[in-house]
Amino acid sequence: MEKIVNMSQLEDRKKSKPQNIGYKSVKWIVFVIFTFYALTLVIPFVWMLLNSVKSDADFTKNIWGLPEVFEGKNFIEILQYKVITVSGNEETVLEMVGWSILTTVCGTFINVFLSAVSAYVISKYNFPGKGIIYGLAIFTMVVPIVGTLPAQVNMMETLHLDDSFFGVMFLYSGCFGFNFIMLYSAFNSISWSYAEAANLDGASRFKIFFKIMLPMAKGPIIACCILQAITLWNDYSTPYLFMPSHYTLAVGLYELQSEFIGIGNYPMLFCSVIIGLIPVLIIYTCFQKQIIENTNAGGLKG
Repeated sequence: MEKIVNMSQLEDRKKSKPQNIGYKSVKWIVFVIFTFYALTLVIPFVWMLLNSVKSDADFTKNIWGLPEVFEGKNFIEILQYKVITVSGNEETVLEMVGWSILTTVCGTFINVFLSAVSAYVISKYNFPGKGIIYGLAIFTMVVPIVGTLPAQVNMMETLHLDDSFFGVMFLYSGCFGFNFIMLYSAFNSISWSYAEAANLDGASRFKIFFKIMLPMAKGPIIACCILQAITLWNDYSTPYLFMPSHYTLAVGLYELQSEFIGIGNYPMLFCSVIIGLIPVLIIYTCFQKQIIENTNAGGLKG
């Protein structure tokens, strides 16, 4: 009997050996492909970082080499560099960074909070027109921005919110979109029995939402905040069209690109690009675990 068992084990090993070899081969091929892809992302950033600390002469002399002298003052100079806005105001890059931080923080809070409120109401309460509102939320994601831009411009001029910070916040306050879909799925997966138990204890609807539902959906909300913050930090069209007197860094980078390329000052251009990239890299590096855990192919884990 032992011989028969050993023979069967040997046959199973022989059958599985080609499969293991094929699996390892595929794994190594995938590893090489993704390693090459990662290098294509990292190498340009490292090259740009090295060239950002060169002088103009050093950059022209040797584009691909290490800097002869590290010019760290380039970053100080670029923060003090002034750009003339469309309205004729002069703003430094540091002021643009401040406007970017202000619009990103305030816009993220407003958008995610209103998305959470609307998603909670539509997912947990039954009322006439609920299906229509949900259908409109999906429909707004299909309509391209170009199709709504003329109406937005007309609306902002009518409300006298053009060229103002509050006008940009008003546009960022839209509660439909990707965040709504994510949070709708999050609240939909939370059992309503928690709210019923709290209601029996005398909790109001506001207390149920803020004390029970929001904490239980903390993971998806954090993921929405991170993704929304990255989106608003890189947003160009909205601040450019509706806040032309004060540039955010995304708008200023376009102006700096045209100016520095015109005079051939590429190290300063690279400094400005790195300043714009660093916050996004920090946010994504610190919170990538939360993003991956709470989002899955544009949806949510149950």
